[in-house]
Amino acid sequence: MPRLAWTDLASSPGTAFLLVGELTPCFAGGRREDDPFDSARLRFAANLIVRTCSHLKLKGPFAVQPSREGNMLVIQCAVTELQDFLRLADLTGGREIEASLWRGHRHFQLDDPKHVSLLAIAGPPDGRGAGRRARAASRESEEQRHRWGQD
Repeated sequence: MPRLAWTDLASSPGTAFLLVGELTPCFAGGRREDDPFDSARLRFAANLIVRTCSHLKLKGPFAVQPSREGNMLVIQCAVTELQDFLRLADLTGGREIEASLWRGHRHFQLDDPKHVSLLAIAGPPDGRGAGRRARAASRESEEQRHRWGQD
């Protein structure tokens, strides 16, 4: 089923189930000095969850949202179908917590062993976009260097 915008499911939590993955300090090699806000790890984790949901061929729509809650980095995943929620809960483990507004709510740790198990389902990231952007930036830098006569 299709991926929806986060606001589509978050605006009506009574129709969806929520899984929240908290990134552990060791996830994806840990925090890098050149990324003080940990944006790359957060983006990487969100993409991993999206790929996992896509490869599982969920029955209903889903939405994924990276977030910062205090000092924690979290990935929120909302699904509309109970069967999808149970499949993801089985894969991610974790614990059930008070659902409050949601139909169901689970919390799990996104650590390196979980990364490996989800990667087995999701497959490796698609690096084509990153390569294209890197090549475009390199070309732009090269063109700028020639424009200013910095050979």
